[in-house]
Amino acid sequence: MISNHLSMVEALRPKSNELAAQVEEFLSSGGTIQEAEPIGYKPKPISYSTQMPPAPKPFVRRRAPAPPQPLSAQDIRHQERMQQLERIREMAPTHTQAEIVEALGISRRTLYNIAQAHDLTFKGAARGRLTGKDREEHLEARDAKFAERIRAFLELGITRRQVCGRLGIANKTLERILANHGIDYPKARRGCTSCAA
Repeated sequence: MISNHLSMVEALRPKSNELAAQVEEFLSSGGTIQEAEPIGYKPKPISYSTQMPPAPKPFVRRRAPAPPQPLSAQDIRHQERMQQLERIREMAPTHTQAEIVEALGISRRTLYNIAQAHDLTFKGAARGRLTGKDREEHLEARDAKFAERIRAFLELGITRRQVCGRLGIANKTLERILANHGIDYPKARRGCTSCAA
C-alpha cells in the first residue's frame, strides 16, 4: 500500500494484515490465484484494393443569403446631396440664389459650391442689384463720407491703423480713398507704438 500519509498507512495496517492472512489461508488449502492475460485492442488488418474513392456529395448551400448591409453614413450623405442637387436644378431657372437659399435652408457658400461644381445658372434678381453705374455711384458716395471722417481723424492725430478699425475698412480701401481724395495722411514712424482701435 503506497500512501504519502504515514498515519493513514498505520490506520489501515490491521485490514492489510487480515487480507494477507486470508490469501495465505486460501493458498494453503490448495487454492490457486489465476492471472488473466491482458486484453489488448487488435486493429483490423488493412486491406489494399483498387477501388475508386466514393463520389463526393453534391455541394448544398446551407446558409441563407445574408440580408443587405445597412447604408453607411457616407452613402446616406451622398444620397442627401444628390436629392438636394436635383431640387436646386429644378429651382435654378425660376428662382434667384437668395430664394433658393431661403427655401432649402442652406448657406450661400454651399449653394455657390454646388453651382460651380455642376455648372448651374440662376435667375437674376429683378431689383436691388448694384451693378455698373449704380455700384460706382454708391461707392463714390460712401468714399466721400469716409473722406470727411478721415480728415476729422487726421486733425485728432489718430493713426492709420486706428482709422481703419473705427471705419471698419481694410488698409487698401483706406489707401484708395486717400489717393482719390488727395488726403496726405502720414504713416506711423518707425518705433512708434500704436494700438488698434
